[in-house]
Amino acid sequence: MTESQSSLRKEQFRIPLWCKILILAVPVIISFFQLRLLDNDFYFLYSTGEYIVNHGFPHTDILSMHSSMKLVVQQWLSSVIFYFSYHIFGEFGVMAILYICYTAICILTYRFISLITENDLISLILSGLINILLFDPFMVTRPQMFTYLILLTGVILLEKHVKTNSIKYLFALPVLSVLLVNLHAAMWPMLLVFMLPYLAGAVPLNAISEKDGPSGNILAILATMVACALVGIINPYGTDNMLYLVTSYGKGSFELISEMGPADLSNPEGITFFAFFAIAVLTAVFYKKRKLSARFFLLFAGTFVLGLKQIKGIPYFLLIGIPASSYLISGIDIRSITGKLRGAVTKTFKVLLVIFLCCALGYICEARFFQTYDIKQSKNEHYEHLDNITGILKNSSLPVVLYTNFNDGQYLEFKGFHPYIDGRAEVFYADNNQEYDYFEEYLSLYNGGFFYRDFADKYQFNYLILDKNLDSYMYLSMLRDSDFELAYDSDDVTLFIRK
Repeated sequence: MTESQSSLRKEQFRIPLWCKILILAVPVIISFFQLRLLDNDFYFLYSTGEYIVNHGFPHTDILSMHSSMKLVVQQWLSSVIFYFSYHIFGEFGVMAILYICYTAICILTYRFISLITENDLISLILSGLINILLFDPFMVTRPQMFTYLILLTGVILLEKHVKTNSIKYLFALPVLSVLLVNLHAAMWPMLLVFMLPYLAGAVPLNAISEKDGPSGNILAILATMVACALVGIINPYGTDNMLYLVTSYGKGSFELISEMGPADLSNPEGITFFAFFAIAVLTAVFYKKRKLSARFFLLFAGTFVLGLKQIKGIPYFLLIGIPASSYLISGIDIRSITGKLRGAVTKTFKVLLVIFLCCALGYICEARFFQTYDIKQSKNEHYEHLDNITGILKNSSLPVVLYTNFNDGQYLEFKGFHPYIDGRAEVFYADNNQEYDYFEEYLSLYNGGFFYRDFADKYQFNYLILDKNLDSYMYLSMLRDSDFELAYDSDDVTLFIRK
């Protein structure tokens, strides 16, 4: 396609700016009706950020009771950002960061798809659908919201380089590398991984790269990858941060963490994931106007495998894999469709269409609100019970040796205590902490493989916060143990004290 043809095509499909802004705002508007609480992980992130600001970078654990464990704070910059935002503005500050990131992601998703399809209508509709599905449940107050933003920016810059063959778009990638290794080091290698499809697409072989489209400068992309890898060392923990993904995951069981499990059809996220995949595959089979290029195929296939292995990989499939597959329909001529409908679309029809869309938007917003209201109320009640228990603990005349489960540990750390375990699962494996497999021990207790009294006596716990559902084995056992007293009882959380 010549430059004049491309510009003519863009002009024919131009949508008014106000209309673009309105459509792009729809996911953000809906998101405001989805009631949010601070994510569980926020509490250990805040506590870690507070420590770093006041004492510097820790190298042994500063949150749990296992203070001699080796520690790598792979999310240190995110922790500091969360600390300052909450310390200054409270929960509003953290939520403001979340919505700013989400708004930017909505814009960048549209930008990425429009670079691929050069069709505003397809880009606006597809990006809107993706981002409506992304917010629930993947946009949470964790470092991953920065990761989505950085990786999207990275592929957009790479796509701009391919389209223009200008290396200036690659200069910002090493900056993104430094940001990602400090904000969320566990996902830092993914920046390099997402560069591989562009490197493969730039190989000057017809069997590998597309024949009739731009492919980019292979030497420039390769040099950028090397630069991104080298500057990754610019972080407080050096190579430990850079290799965190390799050394910290995949060496133990994460069965208690649902997002670490594979995608399946038993949850909404899995249904959405497989539905998008099926639509993309059917489009590739039945609509053969365009052949999928190397980089788009690898982006789609790679992110699909990522989502297939773990639920937490699904957002990358939505944000990068599905937009990459939009290349298949970029040849659709919207003018032929709108031309046939032009005579049938009367002014009355347009008014009715606007009314219908407004009603649909209102229905979705209302559904999101009531769907999340009960969940938020339940979590608020849970934290209220934990606050009541911390009031008891603060009045203890003895040093508090505290057991909490995996879900509640970080909240107790936020309140100033040092429990047995918290939500940083990988930190409690011996391969990382160079001390002991506390998480495997916890799993054994959870599954009834470790006698409750042997466990309680091993650490000499004098306080145990038990969830009636999650800690059912411990809870039922403690009720029958005369050496422990039930000091607080609610519908879900209990406190036992050693007599």
